[in-house]
Amino acid sequence: MKQLFAEQLTQHLQQHPLPPVLLLFGEELLLRQDALALLRKHLKQQFGDELERQSLQQQPDFDWQQLHDSGQSMSLFSQFTLLELTLPENKPGRDGSDALTAYAKSPPAEQLLVVIGDKLKKEQHNSRWFKALSQQGWLVRTPTPDKSRLPRFIHQRAQQHGLQLTADATELLALWFEGNLPSLDQELQKWALMHSDQALNADAVKQAMRDVSHFDAFALQDSLLRNDWSETAHRLHRLFAEDVDRHQLLWVVQREVQVLSQLKTALTQQLDANSIYRQNMIWSSQQQAYQSRAQQLTAESLRQAQQLLQRLELALKNDSGENADILFTHCVALICVGPHQGYLPQQLQAMA
Repeated sequence: MKQLFAEQLTQHLQQHPLPPVLLLFGEELLLRQDALALLRKHLKQQFGDELERQSLQQQPDFDWQQLHDSGQSMSLFSQFTLLELTLPENKPGRDGSDALTAYAKSPPAEQLLVVIGDKLKKEQHNSRWFKALSQQGWLVRTPTPDKSRLPRFIHQRAQQHGLQLTADATELLALWFEGNLPSLDQELQKWALMHSDQALNADAVKQAMRDVSHFDAFALQDSLLRNDWSETAHRLHRLFAEDVDRHQLLWVVQREVQVLSQLKTALTQQLDANSIYRQNMIWSSQQQAYQSRAQQLTAESLRQAQQLLQRLELALKNDSGENADILFTHCVALICVGPHQGYLPQQLQAMA
């Protein structure tokens, strides 16, 4: 089995014969879409109007006979067939495993089967169907860029669309769009049309995103970084009014509490904080603000914030009955230094 990453696919298609099977797996949806679009373009250039494309998606009542039939019913008007099969959970089941294994034993000569799915687990790598298919073709991996590679990925992605970003804009976008690269790509394409003649800096990016409500959750981090409780509270209540995704908001607040707690421990024990900054992708321009907040916050405030986050998870995921917005407000208040903290112990005790 030949393994490659999505960015290597163009070169392999140019230098090697097309395999009968291509396995396209990985957690990053954007890169899967890219690889599939690239493959379609390559085959269209090679076969023109004689290319037929079929798309199948496994569902609970999926008929696996379709896989067999696809290779038996070549169109009179097509020379080659691209068959795309999506496995939403990477689990074809017993019937699917049998069908895929049988297909791999004798794949049609004028057809390419592309099996598409999320990141493979160890047991799926070792499954009968995967081993059979992998002997017939390539495995194209599409992992999500890790934090250290994300700014470079964003910079290169912007260049592909003809857009120039400054370093601070790239860092900001990496913070905002981590885990949501398809939305990032949409914004980059839009900005490329509007700002093709100039480089976008961080201020321009913030201005461009001002009216996009689901990014206010990330803008909340800016208020927290400045330790501005008044602005933070205003943005938080705006998020509630706009019915922001509470799970996205939870991720933002969890990250803040985690970073501040780690820094507080490092400061207390006189440890080097650089590894914390690197691990959490805290840029040099933000490090002093985080360190200052960690110094001002008490260990007890951070401990209480962690407890509220646990209750928030139960409220959102298990419907514990607690008001998630009240928990959010108190949790955020705990990690903003200011006179309001004098009232928190009594309020938190009433909530316990």
